[in-house]
Formats: sequence, structure tokens, C-alpha cells
Amino acid sequence: MPRYTTKTWAVLGIGLYAAVLVFFIARSVNGALTQPGNSDWVAFAVGSRLLHAGSCLYCTGPQLAATHAMGLYPGDGINPFVSLAPIAFVFEPLGLLPPTQGIPATLVVCGILCAIGVAFTARLLPHDWSPANRVFGALLSAGSLVGSVAFLQWQWAMLIVLLSSYVLQRRGSAFASGVVLSLLLVEPQVMWLALPMLLAARQWRTVLGFAVGAVGWLAVSVALVGPAEVLRWPGFVVDSHVGDAFRGMGLPATAAAIGNSGTAAVWSSALLGVAGCVLAYLLRDRLRAFPSHALALGVVLSLVAAPHVYAQDLTLLTLPVVLIASRRGNAAMLVMLGLSVVTAIGFLEVPNVLRLLPEVELVLAALVIVDLRSLYDARRTALPATLPTASRGHPVPVG
Repeated sequence: MPRYTTKTWAVLGIGLYAAVLVFFIARSVNGALTQPGNSDWVAFAVGSRLLHAGSCLYCTGPQLAATHAMGLYPGDGINPFVSLAPIAFVFEPLGLLPPTQGIPATLVVCGILCAIGVAFTARLLPHDWSPANRVFGALLSAGSLVGSVAFLQWQWAMLIVLLSSYVLQRRGSAFASGVVLSLLLVEPQVMWLALPMLLAARQWRTVLGFAVGAVGWLAVSVALVGPAEVLRWPGFVVDSHVGDAFRGMGLPATAAAIGNSGTAAVWSSALLGVAGCVLAYLLRDRLRAFPSHALALGVVLSLVAAPHVYAQDLTLLTLPVVLIASRRGNAAMLVMLGLSVVTAIGFLEVPNVLRLLPEVELVLAALVIVDLRSLYDARRTALPATLPTASRGHPVPVG
């Protein structure tokens, strides 16, 4: 029998995972092309067309009319545009195209963003990993199956934004990091608990940058559609999403399914949010010492506790993987592999298995907390080597 080296097994593993990934991507792309009415492109195109025409952006009637004008009839009756107005404006070059052109063009753009996200992740993974391990790690996290089930979406754009914010934070550009982080207001539910974590870590400049970015979002929205439309937006979002909360991939979706009520998802999300804030307070000293963990933990808990997240949003879990990879890389990769396995089983055979995704995410959150505590304890253990300090500022030898 031939003897296989570790490198051979690594190449085989990458090849097998890549084959499964290509299958899921092809499945998603085929669905977008053959059933354009149910494509995620529809919602963004509707927003772009209504904004371009000067119609009511957050009104059900005009949204339905715009959908039917494109010759599209979603299975649910409507695929609503619920994002802020600047998203509709940015999407106009693709959204104003007819569906036969707009959907393929958007798929190409998403493919490019996916490649950038995977390459960015590979660059951030530990440099002492072999090239094969870094490629495999990037595919397992940024290229995870959870992201490929809905290829025509913007999860990789959000990932690039999140990783950029992380890099800026690590380089000491806290204000710029916060401004970049505010771009995730495109889907605020993916980072809402990052704010209390950053506040607990006393990252005032990051929070200030985020606030400036949020004001920018609001100002541009008002400039595009006027204050009345901006005030209409929250109610429209609630009406559009509360009823289908059970479709999400967070713990509140499970509550909605058990209670057969979207309201249960809202209340459970609120309770989980409070629990997240309490956790931020309890970990405040550790988070203050290692603010990158505050950002990563906030993102994980946001995805677990949000009332309306989908599988593709879990691509953002790449950040905690990158953060802890140098110390707990094997465990982090096993978690991401677990997410892919659950996704494959759930989308191909047993949909109820997808309810395990939040629990797998919680394992990753626990890894981030364990990593945070060990780093903090190691720092505290090292401090007595130079403490206490004499009145003239010179360290007093210990022991």
C-alpha cells in the first residue's frame, strides 16, 4: 500500500472540501439563474428602481409593482427591500439592469468579493502555518459552506469590512476602525452586541468613529429619500421580518418555531441581548486589556442572539477564527468544519439539523472567552516581575 504523508492528506482534504464547496456554489448560482423571482437580487433591484424613480421606498404596494414590472413573481409574494437607502443607491448599476443581465453580473461581483475575502483571511492567519493549512483555514472560515448556500448575497463584502476594521484596530487606528465598522449597518443585526462589548472595553475612539459613521448613514439616507421615509423604515422592517423570524439561524428563530410566533423571537432576542450586556460587564477588565476580543465576541453573540440572521451571515465568524488561530487554531477549525457539516446535512437532507448552528456558534464564543482569560491571566502573572514600582519610577526587584 502507498504511504501518504501529512502534506498529501492536507491536499486531499483541501480538494475534497473545495469540491463540496463548488457543488454548493453551483447549486446556489443555478437557483438564482433558473428561479430569478426568488433570488436575493430582487430585493436590492426593487430598492434601486424605486429610489431611481423617486417612489416610496418602504411601501408594500410600490415594491410589489416594481417586482412585477421586472416580470418576477417571488414564491412568497414579495421579496422586500428592507435596507437603508444608500444600499439601494450603491446597487443601482446592477439593480437597474434587466434580471437576465443583472443577476449574472451580480453573481460575478459576488464571486470577486468571495475571492478577496478568502485571500484576505489567508493573509491574516498565522504566518507559521504552512501555505496549505492557511488556504484550507481560509476556505473553512471565509469560504465556509454557510456562506455558499446563498451565493448572491453580500456576506463577503461585510466580511471584508469586518476584517478591515479589525486590522485598523490592531494597528492603533481606533477611530478609523469604528468608522469602517459602521458600514456593517447595512445589516445591523450582525454586530449589534459588538457595541456593548466595545463600551465595556472602553474603546471610546472606536465607538466615536462608529457613531460618526452612523450619523453619515442617516444623513445620506435623509438626503436620498427625505426624513419621512427614514422614519417609515423601522416599522417596515418589523412588519417584514417578525412574521418569518422562524427562518433565521439564531437562537431566537428556535424560540419562534417553538412558540409558533415571531414575537417570541423578538422577546428572546431582547433577553439574549441583556445577557450579552451583562457578560460584557463581567469581562470588562479582560476586554479592556484585549479589545480585539471584544469585537470578535460581540460579533459571535450578535449572530447567536439576533432575531433575523441567515446562514450566509455566519461567514462573519471568520473574525474570531483569525483572532484565536495562533493559539487555538485546531479547535477553531473544528468549529468551522462543524458549521459546514451541519449546513450540508441541513440543506441537503434534514432541515431541522440547521437548528444546531447557534449551538456550534456558542462553542466558538466559548473559545474566544477562554482565549481571552488565558491571555489576561498570563499578562497578570508576568506583571509581578517588575512590580511594585519605587517612588522614583524605577522597578523594584521581586523575589
